[in-house]
Amino acid sequence: MILETMPALGALTVDQKLRLVWELMNDVSRDCSISPETAALLDERLAGHEATPNATRTTDEVTAGILELKKRIAAGRA
Repeated sequence: MILETMPALGALTVDQKLRLVWELMNDVSRDCSISPETAALLDERLAGHEATPNATRTTDEVTAGILELKKRIAAGRA
C-alpha cells in the first residue's frame, strides 16, 4: 500500500489529501488516453442514454435494489 511506503501521507490533513487526490487525477488524465474501441463504446452508451434517458436508474435506486436483494438472500428467498 502506498501509505505504508510513504508514511508522511498519513500525516496530511483532509484538505491536503483532497488536494493531492485532485492533483494526481489531473496528472493521470493528462497521461491517459483511451483506445478507439473504448471511445466507440462510450459514444454508443451515451447515445443510448440520450435516446432514452428515463431508462436508467439512479445510484440510490441501484443501491436500494442491491440492499433488497441482500435481504431476500439472507432470508433464503432469492
